[in-house]
Amino acid sequence: MCIRDRLRLLANELSGADRGLIVAGPADPPGLDAEAITALSHATGFPVVADPLSGVRYGGHTRVAPVLGAYDAYLSGEVAGDGEAGGEVDGESGSALEWDDPDVVLRLGASPTSKNLRKYLAGTGADQYQVDPTGRWREAEFAATDLVVAEPSRLCARLSRLVAGGGGAPDWRAQWEDAERVARGIHRREADALADSSDPAPFHEGNALRAVADALPDPATLFVSNSMPVRDLDRFVGPTTTSVTALGNRGVSGIDGIVSSALGAGSATTDDLTLVVGDLALYHDTNGLLAIDRCGVDVTVVLINNDGGGIFHALPIESFEPEFTTSFKTPHGIEFEPMSDLHGLAYARIDARTDARPEETGGPGDEGRTPDAIAEDIEAAYARARDADGSHLIEVRTDAEASHRTRERLEAAVERAVHGAPE
Repeated sequence: MCIRDRLRLLANELSGADRGLIVAGPADPPGLDAEAITALSHATGFPVVADPLSGVRYGGHTRVAPVLGAYDAYLSGEVAGDGEAGGEVDGESGSALEWDDPDVVLRLGASPTSKNLRKYLAGTGADQYQVDPTGRWREAEFAATDLVVAEPSRLCARLSRLVAGGGGAPDWRAQWEDAERVARGIHRREADALADSSDPAPFHEGNALRAVADALPDPATLFVSNSMPVRDLDRFVGPTTTSVTALGNRGVSGIDGIVSSALGAGSATTDDLTLVVGDLALYHDTNGLLAIDRCGVDVTVVLINNDGGGIFHALPIESFEPEFTTSFKTPHGIEFEPMSDLHGLAYARIDARTDARPEETGGPGDEGRTPDAIAEDIEAAYARARDADGSHLIEVRTDAEASHRTRERLEAAVERAVHGAPE
């Protein structure tokens, strides 16, 4: 079958689908044109599920297209409500939703960062078209049913012309937009969402990612490390009209080479460069900071220091001590201020741990410091770094276990509000 005929068959399937979904994964290799993708969304009526590294989640196009970014939260459990229970966030009802399978899914870019999204796609019976210009089957769950070898932006542009006037079912699109609204409401008002708990909502590492994102200039280049930074960006930083080029290293490289990759990316743009990195990732590539002078790049490094591998709190091994601490968490106790001095970075520290002593916080002390107040401290430190010359390191000390527990509580709150899950 010739390419023209295959294109028309795909366009016909999109036109005839009531429940379609466009998934924009990480832009690797680069080539996801946000304008072309959102134009296809407009032509079909399908929502766009946009990975933070896709190049589609951030920018002016989000004003006119249903670009979604909170899906990792509301796809966390069984995405099928019984239609009876519901939730309310700040006076807005979030009804339990009946989540039907999509009829068709158009997948662009690499495999999504979100495990919950990957599991959701793997559990549907939809036709899933994986678009890849290299002809590689880069899809972690093996859920795609067809491989389309094409340049994604050109394909979307041609499909937009062929399916114009199609349009999916309005209630399908509204279902996703309602879930997005409820999840974002909970994330914006965490203290209210968790108010029924006897424990206050402590600062968690997702708050730090959101604080940095809120303070980014326009335009900006944001490089995020593997492990928790990219996952927290995915879950807690939603679509925005700010022009942000969000980059990261996904794949088997793990946390190796993050600093070097970020500085290499910064050398290819005149945008302000911000790197958000964990303590182990920074430790793995400390010598990458030597490239600051070599590349002539100024960078603001936001270090999320939870003293080890915080991501492993999500594994069952967490319950087994001392093996968990010695072999997975691997606390190191490294002080990063001397390293900052060694490489000529101006240094600031904010301690977001609940047991931090006043002299450690970088602010007015622990008592009464709410998550919002700590986020304001981070934004203020970031603003000072932007206004000054040279490169900077802002260390945010966090509690990995407390962050993990708060993520779990927020996930449960979203699931109750969106899907009517039991208390």
